[in-house]
Amino acid sequence: MPAPLPSPRYEIDTAAIRHNFGRLRGLLPAGVAAFCSLKRDGYGFGAGPVAAILAAAGADGFAAARLDDAAAIRAAAPDKPVLLYGGTLAEEAAEAEALDLTVTIAGAHDAVTWNAALRRPRPVFLKVDVGLLRFGFGEAELAGFLETVLPQCDRLDVVGVYTHLSEKPDAPAEAIAAQKRIFDRAVDLCRRHCPALRWVCASSTDTVHGERDLDYSMVDVGVLLFGLSPPAKRAALGLQPALTGIRTRLTAIRALGPETPDTVGLPAGIRSFGIASFGWGDGFPKRTPNGAWALVRGQRAPVVGPPHLEQIRLDLTGIPDATVGDEVCLLGRQGDAGITMYELAAQWGLKTEDLICGMRGHVPKLYL
Repeated sequence: MPAPLPSPRYEIDTAAIRHNFGRLRGLLPAGVAAFCSLKRDGYGFGAGPVAAILAAAGADGFAAARLDDAAAIRAAAPDKPVLLYGGTLAEEAAEAEALDLTVTIAGAHDAVTWNAALRRPRPVFLKVDVGLLRFGFGEAELAGFLETVLPQCDRLDVVGVYTHLSEKPDAPAEAIAAQKRIFDRAVDLCRRHCPALRWVCASSTDTVHGERDLDYSMVDVGVLLFGLSPPAKRAALGLQPALTGIRTRLTAIRALGPETPDTVGLPAGIRSFGIASFGWGDGFPKRTPNGAWALVRGQRAPVVGPPHLEQIRLDLTGIPDATVGDEVCLLGRQGDAGITMYELAAQWGLKTEDLICGMRGHVPKLYL
């Protein structure tokens, strides 16, 4: 007998990830490198497994925000450059060297401390802040740094410069253009002082679709790889959802009669309910959305609140043949019925990015 599939579990469509990368790669002119951002464990999809998929599909490099994600990427893609975004302190230099990471330098303090901590010269990117007010050199600060501090940092080999744009959906086109002008001036400064400069990057998820003047020599894409974007952009790009299943099982069925103690206030009319092993500790919303439901035996089973850390209740009154062990489908196909990633996000009152960021690392992933 085959081993039972884990419950609960996420199901991930690896072909969709390859397809989405291919669509994005096809937008880029020849000579523009495609780096794949796999922050937060690859946005919940698994930094290591996804890096292996994308490396085989032709990704030029990767980026991560934490050392654990960078380590998973390095194990899966040993020959690809891995950029470590800003936020890691120089006290982690030994691990960054062991993993052969390209480090971000986002200020003069970064430069001095990393230069002192590194044992040998290491490729680094400079991060420029054009208004997002996170990590990065301001324009005036960068000029002084390149003139006075960088020449003293003999272990920092500047091979790239990048920025993250402030990309509010309702921002006028001029807002992006103004940020680009700041970045262009910063790039000119870097070219004058950094002879090994190879990578220049400003375009990421929100601009890679239509801003060809931001391509430079590299783009950095993230959530688009998993089909996460507004409907119009998703349709224009032909993206496919990578999260195609959230499944668990019924672990108990209870009859509800007039004499049954009820301290949670179940709605009137429920005669039978089931317990499914998937709660807010696994990614279900902590407050049950109005109208939330799952599939049991191909039929809709309303979710009855409140959800618990590891369990939810399902109204099985209309599914009298349900039994313990039946599959509960929160996302995916079951019989003739189905729920897509986009439909589930709408059902739960979330953006698709919020749905994905609710994925929990302890829930097993099944790569299909």
